[in-house]
Amino acid sequence: MAHADLDRLRTISGVKWTRYGPDVLPAWVADMDFDPASEIKDAMKALIDSGDLGYNPDVTDPLIPTWLDWNERNHGWRPPAEECFSLTGTLHGLEIALLHHTEPGDGVVVFSPIYQPFRKGIETNGRRVVDVQLAGPDWRMDPDQFEAALDPGTKAVILCQPHNPLGRVFSAEELKGLADVCERHDLLILNDEIWADVVHEPNQHLSIGKAAPEALHRTVTLAAASKTFNLAGMRCAVAHVGSSAVRPAFANFPAHQMGSPSTIGSLATITAFTQATEWLAEVKRQLLTNMDTIARRVADDMPGVEFHRPEATYLAWLDFSNTKIADDPFNHILTNAGVALDQGSKFGEQATSCARLNFATSDKILNMILDRVAGCLS
Repeated sequence: MAHADLDRLRTISGVKWTRYGPDVLPAWVADMDFDPASEIKDAMKALIDSGDLGYNPDVTDPLIPTWLDWNERNHGWRPPAEECFSLTGTLHGLEIALLHHTEPGDGVVVFSPIYQPFRKGIETNGRRVVDVQLAGPDWRMDPDQFEAALDPGTKAVILCQPHNPLGRVFSAEELKGLADVCERHDLLILNDEIWADVVHEPNQHLSIGKAAPEALHRTVTLAAASKTFNLAGMRCAVAHVGSSAVRPAFANFPAHQMGSPSTIGSLATITAFTQATEWLAEVKRQLLTNMDTIARRVADDMPGVEFHRPEATYLAWLDFSNTKIADDPFNHILTNAGVALDQGSKFGEQATSCARLNFATSDKILNMILDRVAGCLS
């Protein structure tokens, strides 16, 4: 199941394998190199072969109940169905909430280094980034630091749990601390849990809905199968809108302006949550092996590089600060090694000497990538 064939990958048209050309090994955008589960592909193929491509509520209506079942079974939390909505993507829900709850010039907290589209979504909507910088090696959220960064114009905070790009799974203590600060300052919590199902043993995902249920009245939780099951192009997500202040924006938004997932995106997601658990278990075993490989290769072949094993995701955060390519590791590695990582500076101003490596690939391809990066450092 969890294999990745280089020849096949070179033939596909997705952005990961086409942006940088045929001589570059891509390890940047968060698409897996693994084939999606056969159960998902078979379900989509059967729908297409049937020609049943019109309006199909029998396929789309079970989306939210299926996610609720999955969330309860895997994470011990089941929000009320009537407070949940379907979306085309988690960023879709985040921006709806931002536009409804904040005004131009209002501050929105991010914990950086952070997934760049969060920052872009804040800025392009005319809001102001309030940057709370996390510090390694533990990358903990400090409630005192968080609270000190606030000003009267700060209205919301974006929580990425688990965190992208750091791979942190925030603890109950950290989540309760964040919830307490948000209560004191009346902040909306935009809680992105898109990586909730790619958490590595012995770690366990902890939703704010379970760790700090008292904060649900000010929280929008966003989720999808896209990162977990390699379905990003299916454009399907869900949201629990616990915030009574924001829920009317979702409930009363004009239906066609709001948008909704496609039939095939809903089918792929439902099939993932109900039939692809064995595929996911095998992928996670491969990811654990790949993390061991990265740790060993960094220690043996990449002097000066720092790598802290992620608790979640398939993203390795590499710090090149103590190497000869510290000024711009992304461009050095792309130009001299033919490997495309994700540029650290996209994630925060403090991360110019870092890069993010997507390790959801085969042993063979991962070692080819690491060989090239190591060669660039010698």
